[in-house]
Parts: sequence; structure tokens; C-alpha cells
Amino acid sequence: MKQHQFKITLGDELRAKLDDSSSRNFRSVAEDIRQRLEMSFDIEGDGHTLDLIYAILFLAHETMRDFGTTWWGDERARSAFMAAIADQVMSYPISPSDLAAKPLITLGTREQQAGPEDPPEAIGRAIARNYRRRVRPLGLRSDEFDIRRFRQLMRNEKKNDD
Repeated sequence: MKQHQFKITLGDELRAKLDDSSSRNFRSVAEDIRQRLEMSFDIEGDGHTLDLIYAILFLAHETMRDFGTTWWGDERARSAFMAAIADQVMSYPISPSDLAAKPLITLGTREQQAGPEDPPEAIGRAIARNYRRRVRPLGLRSDEFDIRRFRQLMRNEKKNDD
């Protein structure tokens, strides 16, 4: 793949953040920028999911302001954060045409196919466990996350689903 160079101007604060991130992750600033750009394009395609990502960031910030601690640092803050996320998720309308688009049996990985009788909560927990098993080992903290490895994993999953 041919690579192209771009000249951009960055303020001191942004450059310092990039320098810090790249040194923590043992990669060049250019590689850090590439991974961040790739991630931004990955989340851009689905408007509801992108909105939910921003909402989660906002809800985490507001939880910290209200409780004086992070959502993962206190059980009450975690409960409030979970309720805020659930409320936000429920605020997105479901289109009846989307409900009939795919039968439930196609959901999940090959190891954990969901059946029509499986409760959504059990399916959701299985999906979350699959995330922790397959993705989280790539980096628990977002600044350690290898977007190229994640994208490769997602591409392989799509191929397996076909």
C-alpha cells in the first residue's frame, strides 16, 4: 500500500498529548496518528453507535461530576452510570423494518449462536464476555488499544460470518 505524507499544524497541547500517547504505547507519533484516524473512520459509519459513544463519554463525565469519582471507582457511581447508559440506549427508536431484517439465529459468534428462545439479557452477557475474551486482551486502557489488531479481528469475524 502506497503511503502519502501530509503536513499539518498542531498546537502545543495536542502535540504533547500525541507525544505522551506514542511514548506510552512504544510507537511513533505518526503511527499513533494513523491508529487514531483509523479508529475515527471505524466509528463514523453508524450514526446511532457514534452518538452512543459520545453519549457514554458525556455520561461518564457527568457521573464523575455528580459523584466526585469515576464510574468504575464507586458502586453507587457505577449503578448510576449503568442506568444512564440504559436510558440512553432506550431513547433510540427501533424501526419495524429493522426488526424483520435478520432472524435472531444469525446473531453471535459460531461458538455462541443465539436461539429465538434465548433471553436478550443472556445473549448480551455472552456478547460482553466474548468482547472481554477476544478484544480486551488487546489493551484494557484505550491508550494501549491496538486499532489495527482490532480491525483485523473484526474483518476476520465478518469473513467467518459469511
